[in-house]
Amino acid sequence: MANQRRAGLDGRRRPWIVTGVLLFGTYAVAMNLTVLGIALPPIADDLGSGARVSPDWVIGAYFVAIVVVQPAVGALGDRWGRRRVYNLSIATFAAGSVLCTVAPTMTLLIGGRVVQGLGGGALMPIATAMVYEMFPPHRRGLALGVWGIAMMAAPALGPPVGGWVVTAASWRWIFLLLTAVSIAGLLLGLALLHDTGRRVRRSLDWGGWALAAAGVITLVLVSRHVPAHGLTATGLGMAAAAAAALAVLVRRSLRRAEPLIEFRMFTFPIFTAAMVVIFINALAQYARLTYLPVEFQVVRDMSARDVGLLLSPAAVAVAVTMPLGGWLADRIGSRVPVVIGMVGMAVPTLALARLEPGTPIAWILAVLVVQGLGMGIAMMPTTVAAMNVLPGRFVAQASSVTALNRQISGALGTAFLAALLVAALGSVSPDGPHSPAEITHAQDAYNHIFLATACALAAAVVPALFLPGRRRMRCLQRQRAAEHEQKG
Repeated sequence: MANQRRAGLDGRRRPWIVTGVLLFGTYAVAMNLTVLGIALPPIADDLGSGARVSPDWVIGAYFVAIVVVQPAVGALGDRWGRRRVYNLSIATFAAGSVLCTVAPTMTLLIGGRVVQGLGGGALMPIATAMVYEMFPPHRRGLALGVWGIAMMAAPALGPPVGGWVVTAASWRWIFLLLTAVSIAGLLLGLALLHDTGRRVRRSLDWGGWALAAAGVITLVLVSRHVPAHGLTATGLGMAAAAAAALAVLVRRSLRRAEPLIEFRMFTFPIFTAAMVVIFINALAQYARLTYLPVEFQVVRDMSARDVGLLLSPAAVAVAVTMPLGGWLADRIGSRVPVVIGMVGMAVPTLALARLEPGTPIAWILAVLVVQGLGMGIAMMPTTVAAMNVLPGRFVAQASSVTALNRQISGALGTAFLAALLVAALGSVSPDGPHSPAEITHAQDAYNHIFLATACALAAAVVPALFLPGRRRMRCLQRQRAAEHEQKG
């Protein structure tokens, strides 16, 4: 009897142990999104002289690689197994980190960043699928909320960690740190992870992958073109080309028995509503992380370090409330926490749209924390709704599409908001207003982009109302539980 109780306890603990392994492994990837921002100037000083490519491609190349690999993650996970894809992804990320550590030129450094992106882009969605599949349906929201801490706490620590490492040692030590953490994550993955979900032997849709890569890469390029040049004919042409490639991809996928991306998922209204909410939620997140630092430096002449400190409590607020949001989704459904969360984001974002050059920092900090609380409550209930409404065969595909949706939101959203700024100021970050009138004009321009973001968040309440409430969520949980028992 004691052995049976111990086995049952171990069985209950194991999903949380595996979640901890996945959280540790994805932590380096999540931190990698923000840790390099403060290191770009010393990197440019060391390697930028005579380089044929701009140092900002150290950031851009990573995102291009992410959007190349993410469309295929679901298909690869179904074909090769979740464990194998996860371990291969973190090993690839580690290899890219090693290359970045020793890179003697800017070209090789950017090449290492591409390798990092290929691994990191696959890691997040496959880990999401594994966490989801390890837990029973009535506990998946809490589990995803706990795992999601890595997505928010790690980026919050990125700027201060990067600043400390660069000051105390060298920018190369950032990549050395990422190498050590990712190798440790790989060793833990090899020792403790087991396969989850289904395995399907099917051919990979290479043509669909090429179309997806072409479409999303072009969107990334649009997002880099618009901040510098505005909505020019070139930018609009690139956007049209991206839309055409993605339209052909959708048409191709709907006609194939084994498509790269199962767009049939969008025939489930709850999934479609969740994707709209996730898109707008990500837009608000990118707006805060991209344009608030620029606004504070331009309007208030704050240092990068002070801006990082100002934004960190909001990221911590997101991380703290993510498990709560997931737990609420398990208990009362997704609709209520998501509606509360979106309203809780829209109101403080509207407050950001009404800032003045003399607004007290304490007030701004409070507004950002409230916005972070709303974001944390809304994030995981939306993901849980999207995943629970789909049959199990779609899990890996759904996690891949969700991750890609966030990247596309970042590309399109930042491009649109940048166009508003360029139209008002001539650039996203002007050389520096000096007179009170110029400072007020700059403040008004930044306020306009947060007003647009607040309107988008308010509009997101409408699709949030279509997410499952308590009764519908319980029904979906029973369906997924029965599906799990049939597989077992």
